[in-house]
Amino acid sequence: MLRIRLRRTILLSAPAVQRRSLWQCATLSSPSPTALLENVQETVAEDAAAAVTVFALSKNVPQQLVSAFRRALAPSGSNTTAIGCLSEILPAAASSTSPLLKDQELFSIALARHRPTRDTERAIPFRSALVGRPNIALGREIKPELQADHDQVDSGLEAFLKGGAWGFGEQTQAEVSTQHPEIAELKNENPSAIRELVVFTADRTQPFLAALSRFSEASTVGMVGTSTPFHSADGSAFTLFYGDETTASGAVGVAVVDASPEHHGTPVALGYGGLAPIGASYEVTSAQGNIVLSLSGQNAARLLLNAVNDLFGTSAANLPAAQRTHEKEKEFYAAVFDSEPKCPLDLCKARIVARIMAGDPSRGAMSVETGEEVKKGSHIVFLHRPDSVSTPNPLRDVTDNQLAFLAVPASNSAPHFSATECPGTGDVSTSQRFLAASENGVVIESGEVGTARPPPRICAIEGTRTTLQ
Repeated sequence: MLRIRLRRTILLSAPAVQRRSLWQCATLSSPSPTALLENVQETVAEDAAAAVTVFALSKNVPQQLVSAFRRALAPSGSNTTAIGCLSEILPAAASSTSPLLKDQELFSIALARHRPTRDTERAIPFRSALVGRPNIALGREIKPELQADHDQVDSGLEAFLKGGAWGFGEQTQAEVSTQHPEIAELKNENPSAIRELVVFTADRTQPFLAALSRFSEASTVGMVGTSTPFHSADGSAFTLFYGDETTASGAVGVAVVDASPEHHGTPVALGYGGLAPIGASYEVTSAQGNIVLSLSGQNAARLLLNAVNDLFGTSAANLPAAQRTHEKEKEFYAAVFDSEPKCPLDLCKARIVARIMAGDPSRGAMSVETGEEVKKGSHIVFLHRPDSVSTPNPLRDVTDNQLAFLAVPASNSAPHFSATECPGTGDVSTSQRFLAASENGVVIESGEVGTARPPPRICAIEGTRTTLQ
């Protein structure tokens, strides 16, 4: 089978539009992990070394080959630092392979190599050991033995459970003083000079995301690594890479630093995979934490139910059995705005976009899947994904040398241990863009660049995509 050889054209071709910070990108895919590895080795061997290479390697790549991919990206004797993670398998719509290969299992790697466009610009790889509380299902009972352990349950949540103010993810002063939520490699840098942040994290991200909030001029993108308990050699829940090191916790990333006043930052595009509003916007008139009790003085859960009935054209009791099942399985979401939103609705301006977990029309309570407080005085718009929305190509509006991160459903792919389990040869196709996916969510920056901003947040709504343009 003919293999497409991608040499210098993959990573060295100039972008159509000159960018302030130049990332030279490629996403390569093949039904043969061996052919994919050979292509990466040839490309890196012919390419001048970059100081930093960011990569996302699909988790179905045989465990035997993972270390070989890492050596190929940062060969012995080079000055390159490779930062990355194991990622979820890319959706078929994102593949640029031949239609004849659509039914085959594909292995992929996304690459981005930083090329400074001026002498004042540099890339700083970093790692963080900041780890927050374990994930807790919102609205669930906290075990008594965990409530007394600040390493297991954060102080803000514990105070809320005792009747205090909402403070999900907060810590006591003693905890803050001992943990120092700061990134060591960046603590001596001028925060306003950090223009871009590309990050990969494990779970328990609260302290790390809080540490990023001080970089108000930075355009931030990234994702939570895919779950790898069955795909990593040591059974790690997550697999992050920093140079020769591998970690299952904390975070790794790259900061682009440029103190030049000519650098105005790089825009970040955000999309939620076709979510559309249903009904009007409502003011939050009563809420506790992530529980909304009333909207515009009315029963919050009843307003949601009315919006759903309007969407289907009738109440659930009048629907055929098949449609009733469809209505029960359909997901609904809430967009929370700090002020009343204008039409047409711009979800990029929402402070929170999250799934609605449950609602009780008899009591009025409606819970939103977020660790942030839904504040009184904010405004909520109900959302859904229209049935008519087809699965779009996630790369459809991502141009050359842009970095895109996509939230996808879990693939549940079986792990491979040896390269002999997979085809030894195959076509290698490329797209000159960086596309990485995770079922655990993408990192979304909050607020506008240049203003005092809250920490970035994680969004795992299927179809959500954030792009460093």
